[in-house]
Amino acid sequence: MGWIIYLLYFLVGGIVIALVTYFATQAKGLLAAFIANLPTITLITFLTIYFSSGSTMVLSYAKGLIIMLLPWLSYILSVIFLTPRLGFLPSLTLGFLLYLLIAYLILTKGGLRI
Repeated sequence: MGWIIYLLYFLVGGIVIALVTYFATQAKGLLAAFIANLPTITLITFLTIYFSSGSTMVLSYAKGLIIMLLPWLSYILSVIFLTPRLGFLPSLTLGFLLYLLIAYLILTKGGLRI
């Protein structure tokens, strides 16, 4: 049964990436962003955590998602604001590095060990 969950993750992830790429290349960025932000992976993850560990672990994971929004927002904002100034690839790289830095600070300052 365990491998079926990973197959489901793989299929849903691939479908989401394919749809997002398709609509983004058709100049439908808002629709692509909507699809990318559908909580399909999160929904599946919530269910698998719930069925294997219960609602307490789901709550812990959900709180972690909220906390990790700050690094993710810094990444997206870097791409938005730096792309016109530096180009896409440098802004993507800097945004990703900023994400890693902020996530590292949150994880280490929050008493968590990576």
